[in-house]
Amino acid sequence: MLLGLAGAPLFAAASAQAATTSTLLYSTDNGTTWSANPTVAPSATVLVRAWYNNSDPVEYTGAQVSTTLPSGFTLAPNSTMVCLNPTTPAGSEATPTLTEADGTTSSLVCNTSTGQSGAINEAAVWTGSTLTISPTAGLFGQPTGATSGVMEFGKKRYFNMNNCDRQISGNGPQLMTSITAPGLGPYVAGSNVSNSEDTTPTCPAAPGWPINLQGTQALDLLGKRYLNMNNCDRQISGNGPQLTTSITSPSLGPYQAGTNMKNTADTAPTCPAAPGWPVNISGNQPLDLLGNRYLNLNNCVRQIAGTGNGPQLTTTITSWSLGPYTAGTNMSNTPDTAPSCPAASGWPLNISGTQAFDTLDTTRGAGFVQFAMIAPTCPAAQTATLTGTGFTAPPSNSCLTIAPTS
Repeated sequence: MLLGLAGAPLFAAASAQAATTSTLLYSTDNGTTWSANPTVAPSATVLVRAWYNNSDPVEYTGAQVSTTLPSGFTLAPNSTMVCLNPTTPAGSEATPTLTEADGTTSSLVCNTSTGQSGAINEAAVWTGSTLTISPTAGLFGQPTGATSGVMEFGKKRYFNMNNCDRQISGNGPQLMTSITAPGLGPYVAGSNVSNSEDTTPTCPAAPGWPINLQGTQALDLLGKRYLNMNNCDRQISGNGPQLTTSITSPSLGPYQAGTNMKNTADTAPTCPAAPGWPVNISGNQPLDLLGNRYLNLNNCVRQIAGTGNGPQLTTTITSWSLGPYTAGTNMSNTPDTAPSCPAASGWPLNISGTQAFDTLDTTRGAGFVQFAMIAPTCPAAQTATLTGTGFTAPPSNSCLTIAPTS
């Protein structure tokens, strides 16, 4: 016989807004289709998804997804998972994926995905038949047993960081930029945030300063907390020409820098050796994206005093290993309007700029908590017997169907 299910999860968040919603869905065919009112066979396994969606422009803390198993149902062990699935609206039956510029199709990241925190601690989030879990447990480096936590706002998928190195001639002075800012004049670079990956850099022509080398790196923000920014400054010798890079890109040849996105903060920069160009100074800055909307990226170009087009040193980050040659790149919920480029003795500023990259995308705040539950053998059983003087008839057993709630 069959059983119909009905129910709704309890979704709670600090200062919950109308734009935060939840939807409870079931699948009886291992995730192929989803319904709010399925019919379930006795002893069958049912997938349950409690969708959440934050289409507000802010994160919420103290958020919880809660639900209780229907009477008679049992949890399938080790089935609880938490996922971000921003391209799938709650209520859709299938789980479509976003086709990226490189042909891959991936818009789903779960607690067991590469770089995330691992299996959910069910002993921590289940109390008997009741689930209470953070909507980001096991994601963004959050604990796998979190019963409340952050509900992040939707973010664009990629930070496409550009490196544009311009050089007057030969091994002469070099100038690297990563952003578009009025203070940089024509020496701009087309870094951006987008839901698609850039495959080529944008480095506009600058009179008298032809492009030496250029590259772009698409940094995937989905489910990741830290943008670990690198600055690798290489110098031929003494106060000779300097070449600074911030990214990993094939077109930069050996002059790479290990900027990356992951859920842990790097403590040291990655600056591979480049023949003839030893590392002069280098640094690393982990930028925490969780709950922060704007990436305020600075470019600070310094030049030895009185040298005209002499050696130039570009920095984009704050790092103790860069000494006084730092730049005020930061994550914040407010956009910077001016660069922060502290004075460095003997190296006055040449040009500088800041660009505030708005990562917000209110259409991408969806995710879900999922688990599997097993239906009772017969949820509504009834037995009739017939007895009398001198006889007992075999009992009659039946299993009732309970109609779904419409």
